[in-house]
Amino acid sequence: MNGRNIIAKCDKCGARNRIPENRMRDRPVCGKCRAPLTTTLIYPEYPLNVNDQSFFNEVVQFPGAAAAFFWAPSCPHCVRMLPVIDELAKQYAGKIKFVKLVTEQSPATASRFDVLGVPTLILFKAGRQVNRLFGAIPKEQLEYHLHALL
Repeated sequence: MNGRNIIAKCDKCGARNRIPENRMRDRPVCGKCRAPLTTTLIYPEYPLNVNDQSFFNEVVQFPGAAAAFFWAPSCPHCVRMLPVIDELAKQYAGKIKFVKLVTEQSPATASRFDVLGVPTLILFKAGRQVNRLFGAIPKEQLEYHLHALL
């Protein structure tokens, strides 16, 4: 048990449901309408680590809002932004799905989305890129752009 939670949005009534990650296989139901919860709108309270193989399924095919953080461990600005991205993932759980991608380990995805430098945050809505932010951006400015995504 790792203590992490997933926020699942009910397809029937739209309610946000907090589910412990280790209970996802127990066929959770909505706390409001008791409908079975599906995995189509899953928003973890933490950023998912993705790579070239998983990016398409986790972001491009995701029907809701998503924020993809492209970074590199050798970049001090990126490392400084990681706690901010973690905070934002928790703050926007149930509204925006956050993913992190290490560009050095997933060059195909970085190239596909024309990521020429890190850190880069690309915002998606229903799988389509709607905004791109470069550099170490203050949390308040990130929140402004994330709010506009909703």
